[in-house]
Amino acid sequence: MKKTIVASLLVISFVLSVAAISFAGGMPAAHGVDGRTFGGVVSGLAQTNPAALAAHVSGR
Repeated sequence: MKKTIVASLLVISFVLSVAAISFAGGMPAAHGVDGRTFGGVVSGLAQTNPAALAAHVSGR
């Protein structure tokens, strides 16, 4: 149970940090999409497969 809570908090904090960058125009522009589209894709990926999102961001 504790691991699930910690993992959930990490995913939420990661999504919020990516959202902050998105609204600044950085990440969406780097991916060639608008902020709303980028946020939706990031949110969906974080909910379905947080490890894939972390791997993409870290470049692994």
